[in-house]
Order: sequence, then structure tokens, then C-alpha cells
Amino acid sequence: MFGRKAAQKLDDTAADLHRRYGKAGDIIANAVIAPVRNQIDTGCTRCARGKCKKHS
Repeated sequence: MFGRKAAQKLDDTAADLHRRYGKAGDIIANAVIAPVRNQIDTGCTRCARGKCKKHS
């Protein structure tokens, strides 16, 4: 349904929410972004680019 570029945008948006709003941003990302992101069969695109602080 969605591809790697969509996954990258969603991952970046979730990371931005976390940076700006902390735990509240995580809650929003998990409620809104996670259901769509889980449909994409691609690993964390931020890890692949060396920008992920959650999985590193």
C-alpha cells in the first residue's frame, strides 16, 4: 500500500513529535502514526540513515 518514502516521512514525523513534545508527542505518534506505519513492511528508515536514537 505504502512504500519506503512514505515510511521515511512517517518515521521523521514521529521523531519530530518526540523532539518537540516528549512523552506527549510519543502518545500522539503511537495513536495516529503507528497504525499506518505498521502497514508498511519496511524497517526503521531512521536507523538505515543513522539518525535513530530509539533503536541505536
